[in-house]
Amino acid sequence: MQSTRETITVLVVTTTVIILLLGLFVLLLLYLNQKRQIGFQRKLQTLQNEYERNLLNVQLEVQEQTLHHVSREIHDNIGLSLTLAKLNLNRFQNELHVNSNSDLTESVELISKAIHDLSSITRGLNSGAIASNGLIKALEEECNRINKIGIIDVILKVTGDAVYGDSQKELFLFRIAQEALNNVIKYAKASKAIVILHYEKEELRLEITDNGRGIDFTTTPRMGSGLLNMESRAKLLNGSFKIESGNDGTRITVIIPIK
Repeated sequence: MQSTRETITVLVVTTTVIILLLGLFVLLLLYLNQKRQIGFQRKLQTLQNEYERNLLNVQLEVQEQTLHHVSREIHDNIGLSLTLAKLNLNRFQNELHVNSNSDLTESVELISKAIHDLSSITRGLNSGAIASNGLIKALEEECNRINKIGIIDVILKVTGDAVYGDSQKELFLFRIAQEALNNVIKYAKASKAIVILHYEKEELRLEITDNGRGIDFTTTPRMGSGLLNMESRAKLLNGSFKIESGNDGTRITVIIPIK
């Protein structure tokens, strides 16, 4: 009788231990499976982010190639045609001995201005020129170009110790500022804009502010393509993009790591 009880007890204990071990084994399998799924999801998310980043980079490169092509076409074709037209008018003016107050002289001056303006525009579109001149010089020329139009007054301020970084980064920052200023001219109805480059030890902050009417996000909840392009470029630089807008104007802030 005692032997039977001991046998039953051993069986119960053994069965319980086996069940517990099986339960632990199942839990371990579930844990490992869940961990593997989490790792797979993270890897998939990383691959997706990398794919989107590469796709965005390719899109921006295509944009730059298009701008470069347009710049060359303007310089090689339209610029050359205007230059030849100016030379012909000068020759006619000299042959006819026309006085300096004539319509012909005024036409020569208008063509000269058009050639100068086109040259300024092509420099802004040409990424090679931006890379060789650097960010600060490129922004100076862009602000001067806009100021000559006379629609808005643009001021450039540079603070901190300037660091001349990677040309691709500087090009992206220039395009962000250029897009922001274009938006100010087209939509903000502002009289003044300020571009600030603030260099710090580990980061660079770009700010573009204006005193225009601002953006009403209640009627325009989604950002337009221009703002999205700016945000995309900031993300490619591992930076942040922020836009603040109200009745007193708009401020766009981009912060990127220098190193």
